[in-house]
Parts: sequence; C-alpha cells; structure tokens
Amino acid sequence: MEVFFVKVNQITSDLQWPLDVYGIVAVRDSLDWKRNYLFSRGRDNCQTLTSQDCLLELTGPSRSILLWDEPIFEIDLKVKDKGSSLSEDDKILCLDFFGYNSISYRGSLSYTRTEVLSSKHSTVEVRYAHVKRSVEATITARISKGSGNFSARLTACNTSIGEDVVLLDTRGNEVVVNEDGQVTLQRRVVVVEERAELILGIKAEQLGDAGESSTKLEKKFGFVAKSARRDEGYFHIGSSSLHMVVAWSVLL
Repeated sequence: MEVFFVKVNQITSDLQWPLDVYGIVAVRDSLDWKRNYLFSRGRDNCQTLTSQDCLLELTGPSRSILLWDEPIFEIDLKVKDKGSSLSEDDKILCLDFFGYNSISYRGSLSYTRTEVLSSKHSTVEVRYAHVKRSVEATITARISKGSGNFSARLTACNTSIGEDVVLLDTRGNEVVVNEDGQVTLQRRVVVVEERAELILGIKAEQLGDAGESSTKLEKKFGFVAKSARRDEGYFHIGSSSLHMVVAWSVLL
C-alpha cells in the first residue's frame, strides 16, 4: 500500500483558517499491529494549515504497509486554541478510523482510492493505493559536491499508479544537511509494483547569500523495480550535486 496524502478538505463555521494542527495519523497492519506513523506532531510543534495549503506534511510510513490483512488507519487530529495554554481548550479536528479490505480485491491491476471522513468540525481526505506485487524502495539523498544552498521539492512516482509521493518540500528554504552531507527527507520509504519503474523528480532553485533564487532545475530519472540491490543517480543544481540512492528489498 502507498499513501499519497492526507488533506483537510473542509472545516465548519466553528473553526477558521489558518489552523494550527497537531496529533497523529497512523496505520496498523498484520505484521505486528503497531502504529506505523504517517504524521505525528505534539502541541508545541503544530503544522499551520490554510485554505490554500491544507495537506498534512507526512513523515512516514517508516516501513511499507502490508496488505496481508485489513490495514487500519487511525486519525486523531486537534486544532490548538491560540488563546489558551491548555490542551483541554483545543478542538477536535478529526477523531476517526477506517479499514481497507484488501483481501476482497481480486483484480490484477494497482489502483487508487480516496477515503472521505466527515466529522463535526471537518472533512478529511486520505488518498492511498493498493499496489499489486510490490517491492520496497528506501530512498536517501546526500550532497556529494558543493553545499546545500538550494531549495528543493523531491518526489517519487510508481509508474503503475502515476501519482507522486512527496519525499521533501522545503517550500523555498534551504535543504537541511547533516554533518555527513545527508539531506533530511520527510519520507524515505515507497512501494513500487514489480516490473514498473520508480521515477524520482526534483524541482530545485539554487539560493544566493541573501536567499534570492538563481539557477533552477527541474529533472526526472527512473529505475526499474528490483527485489534487491541498489540504484543511484545524481541531480546537479548549480555548483551542487545531490546523490540519490534507492535500496530495493522485498516486502516482509
């Protein structure tokens, strides 16, 4: 299974944009039935949503979501009351769960679904895909030349589905790079159907000392799905090179 986005589509008159949102979105599957977090923020680390930008910044899953049995989605999101320091004054944005009956699907093709959850204060959409005969791809990025003085939006696309998973979106800010040159990605794990391709894409802008944009890059390259081994490629942004590595493995 692949999860593309979780979106706060509508809010009621009890709430007003922008919203400071915190809580969890997680999935449980039959590997261990533990929470596999897609989104997890505390009250002191809210994400601000607006009517024009209402997608949660997903940071998971940490491993592939298995379709051996019926995966269960859990959503527990709240809106911080800006005028209060007490969590008891916060409003529930969405408190719900749903399962996907993967066993009942007998088709041979991968396909996408959108689950719509309506509650007292909001309507939330969850977009995901049933990916048939899939393998796992773990993606890392490292600065191999130059510095991280560029903004970037990195995506991954399984060609059997054709929708992007956002791995990183710095929203015009510089990428975060650790001491080893590794770029901190928001998401690292995706699934790809056997015999399909994984397409990595980037939209990047090199930034000057004052944060102004100079060199721009928009590029994609792809790899055929594998059950093991690694693939690698490079994105060149001005004087910097971003080394992308995909480690392939079978699903547990």
